[in-house]
Amino acid sequence: MSPKKNFSYDKSLSRVEEIVSQLENDNKSIDELADLVKEASSLIKACKSKLRMTEEDILKAFGEEEEES
Repeated sequence: MSPKKNFSYDKSLSRVEEIVSQLENDNKSIDELADLVKEASSLIKACKSKLRMTEEDILKAFGEEEEES
């Protein structure tokens, strides 16, 4: 899953939490388990990417603010 304009960090994080809950509470087949783990992994990667991009944006904004002073 690559970060897209319509990517929602909150929705993705909520889905990861839902997957974890399913893994903890339900008996899943190996195929279902594999699919859920792949989905969670993809969502986590996208969330990490979003956090990195947000951090870069914040650092740039503060860097530009300091230069203007």
